[in-house]
Amino acid sequence: MSISHYFDRIAITLSGICIVHCLAIPLLVAVLPVAALSLGNDAHFHGWMLGLAVPTSLAGFYFGYRIHRKGNLVSLGLGGIVVLVVAFVGHGHWAEEIEIFVSVLGGLLLAVAHWMNLRGVRKIHSH
Repeated sequence: MSISHYFDRIAITLSGICIVHCLAIPLLVAVLPVAALSLGNDAHFHGWMLGLAVPTSLAGFYFGYRIHRKGNLVSLGLGGIVVLVVAFVGHGHWAEEIEIFVSVLGGLLLAVAHWMNLRGVRKIHSH
């Protein structure tokens, strides 16, 4: 089994956590006013997730590309990373709906790219 397999699975999990966070926190804050006071600014969470997602994703795509040589797949993943970075930089400067949309879009692009990376490696390394 390729090392890319592990990085892709970790990155897909991180993307899923990010998407759930982006969709659930606004609902939680709207429904539970006490949570709004205790949760405060979630920029730290976004920073940690980005700090975990970027190196994990880069490693997964690097090791995957060495096996499947699909540059368009890596480009899709890099595009997802760029969208997530743009969402992080725009945090607090945009309307909350736009920020959520951009964050979810970046997470989905990244998750799809990792899924395709995982499948590309499996096609070549089927034992």
